[in-house]
Amino acid sequence: MGAYQLKITIKGSKPPIWRRILVPEGITFSKLHQVIQTAFSWSDEHLYQFEFRSEKIRVVPFEENESKKFQYIMAEESIDALVSGTNKFTYTYDFGDNWEHTIQVEDKIADYNEKSAQVIKFKGDIIPENCGGIAAFYELLEKSPENIKEYDMASVNLALNQSGQIQPEEVHIKEIYNYYDKDSIIEIAQRHGLSGVAKLKKEELIKQTTSHILDKDVMRRYFLCVRDSEIKLFDLVAEGNCEVHSDDIEELDFLYAGGYLTSGSDSHFVVAEEVVKAYQEINTLQFQEERSRLSTIGDYFCAANSLYAVTPPSVLLETFNKYEEKKLTFEELLRAYECLRPYRCLVQYIDGNFVDGALAEQKSYTDLLHMQKKVPYYIPSKQEIRFMADHDGFLMTSELEKLNHFLKVQMDLSDDTIPYILHQIQAEISLGGQLPEIMNDIEAAGIVLSETEQLEQFTSIITDVWNQTRMVLNRGHKPYEMVMKGLEEVSSQRKVAQKIYPNDPCPCGSGKKYKKCCGRKA
Repeated sequence: MGAYQLKITIKGSKPPIWRRILVPEGITFSKLHQVIQTAFSWSDEHLYQFEFRSEKIRVVPFEENESKKFQYIMAEESIDALVSGTNKFTYTYDFGDNWEHTIQVEDKIADYNEKSAQVIKFKGDIIPENCGGIAAFYELLEKSPENIKEYDMASVNLALNQSGQIQPEEVHIKEIYNYYDKDSIIEIAQRHGLSGVAKLKKEELIKQTTSHILDKDVMRRYFLCVRDSEIKLFDLVAEGNCEVHSDDIEELDFLYAGGYLTSGSDSHFVVAEEVVKAYQEINTLQFQEERSRLSTIGDYFCAANSLYAVTPPSVLLETFNKYEEKKLTFEELLRAYECLRPYRCLVQYIDGNFVDGALAEQKSYTDLLHMQKKVPYYIPSKQEIRFMADHDGFLMTSELEKLNHFLKVQMDLSDDTIPYILHQIQAEISLGGQLPEIMNDIEAAGIVLSETEQLEQFTSIITDVWNQTRMVLNRGHKPYEMVMKGLEEVSSQRKVAQKIYPNDPCPCGSGKKYKKCCGRKA
């Protein structure tokens, strides 16, 4: 295995403060960032980026706004392609204090037998990373030189060696929980139905909680509700491949909330040895088939809830059986609901319908039923079902892509903010929201459309978004489809009046008898 010899110098330091490091080839930029943090005795509290200016490339840990000047790539990429083809690049850490480092690629070592990076030479002591920048450091050096610590290369290399070990030391669940505060442990316990633990001392709380969640039956019930994409990542983490791409971190939220893994620095996750062993006991072929089946049914629940909010079982069965080879029965659907309900089901089964959880709590689902247009339920495509399941009910459209581009380029919004706004707008429109309500959401997010041209462009885009959004009030149909398919006329047609008897099902669709529903109002 080869290595790169890098000389990393803090820009603006006089005399220069630098570290000469041997870095194994094949590591990621994310790992190189960690090496530099350790080499300079810093603590990885802030954002960073690498920049190859001649190539017009920036390497970042999270997705960045579009730039006409630079191409952005993610820090999970290997360093080899870029580092082997350049003589110099930069590393900036903490965009407040703005620690900019010049990195010279001095040599390529063909035969390097170490598994970790090593500092082989250095100049300059430790700089306190939050001192305010290079100018503030020299002021501190002048006024309080006793606060500057000497650099210990042996200790740094020991830390680099420990972080570079391929086989991590065993981590036990008690060690992980000792780092948690008491409230976090109580949340895990209550998530698994363990009550009466709030008054326990932390040591006893850890003992009871870990014992409970490692119980074979408790663990099996929880892991049955893990989605296919989540179990794949968990398997990788459990095997020791613990660095997770930033785009996939949310896929581990469910297992993290259940207390079965924990996060470390730089997108690393850890599974305790006891969890791995307990999981191996339940991880049979039959279990995975049952879990995968439940995961698929859960995807259909999510999509139906997003499209209709109040879903008759017949619609779920029709949609599922249209696409899946192994057909779903009403009895299996109810069993799946009961399995998912304690942990992650978004719906409640009320009066013969699967009702959105928020509507059920507010007891407002009957109002929605009265407002919904009496048209056939839209049956989504399999691609739509999968996308909604993967994105918590959100459904990206080409019109929303245009809005995304407008907010990014015209309004200069960050990639962290835009998804939230798109979700809000889609939810508002889905429930019948008009332009004034949407404008209120935009203003609440701090977006000011001050120029006439911006306002006109936004209005044009949002009109297209509105016409192409699948609406709960339309039972999943877009306004555009309602017009093109003549469904508006169908919805507004009057039915011939028929005699309704007290014990007949109420025509409003609530599932109740007429005498206990609309008959009372009559």
